[in-house]
Amino acid sequence: MKLFNFFRRKEISEIQHENCIYFHEDLFNQVEFLPRENLSYLKTENKQIEYFGEENSDALGFKDIYMRKDNPITLADKKITLDKLNKILTYYEFKKYSEVYEGYGSAKYKCENTFAYTYDGAEIFVSIKNDFVNDFWINNFRFHEDSETKTKLRNLLSKIGNEIDLILNDWDLATIIDLKDELEIQKYLDEEL
Repeated sequence: MKLFNFFRRKEISEIQHENCIYFHEDLFNQVEFLPRENLSYLKTENKQIEYFGEENSDALGFKDIYMRKDNPITLADKKITLDKLNKILTYYEFKKYSEVYEGYGSAKYKCENTFAYTYDGAEIFVSIKNDFVNDFWINNFRFHEDSETKTKLRNLLSKIGNEIDLILNDWDLATIIDLKDELEIQKYLDEEL
């Protein structure tokens, strides 16, 4: 299971300015971009998660937690540079943030080597390790009513799928979105999967 390195982060009592962004730690890699080579592994893992959820849910929630395994092929293995992603994301008019904080409740921690991009409430996060993308995930892509925003998000996801050969796995829904299939992307954005 992937977790931020809690020993390298410094607690921030209050975020001081508007040129930064915060995400709740539970959102880390919950909807993540992954190399296409993981497709069969993800299908199996998503089925196990669904089964686990059915077996461990009760009226109040879940009786146990499922620990995801590491992906066989990582983003680091693909050697994707931040520059490559930055060109794609800024082309689609996403605003870049160089200061990213994560945490829960009132506890906030600055994320080192992490960048965020936003457009109309949709968020993309990228963490870098050894000059290459290590983690790459989204938040708030499925809850837009505006057709122009949905079109922009669909086009962006399609470009990422076609140019970098990544897929999207939504661990909350236990669903894989093939980013080379615009119809599948649209169904995901329209919450029809």
